[in-house]
Amino acid sequence: MNKALKDGFPPFLNEQSLRSAIESVCAKYGKVTHLRILSVKVGQIRKCSCFLRLDSEAAEGELRSIHDVIRFAGDLHFFADVDERWTGPDM
Repeated sequence: MNKALKDGFPPFLNEQSLRSAIESVCAKYGKVTHLRILSVKVGQIRKCSCFLRLDSEAAEGELRSIHDVIRFAGDLHFFADVDERWTGPDM
């Protein structure tokens, strides 16, 4: 999981709590202009695949250089662990 989302945040129970945390972490780099969250459960483990864009390539580059974020098909991508009681939609 992305370390920035582990530190200082409660377990994510729904999409809104995860979305708020992502926007909070990203705010120091730029404005989130696109965010898509897809939840998947494999066995007993649930994760969210998060795709996002920031308002500039420079901001995206800075975010990538500090956090465990990759570029995938034009978006920035990372996985987030979520609580087993997740109430958001699944893939």
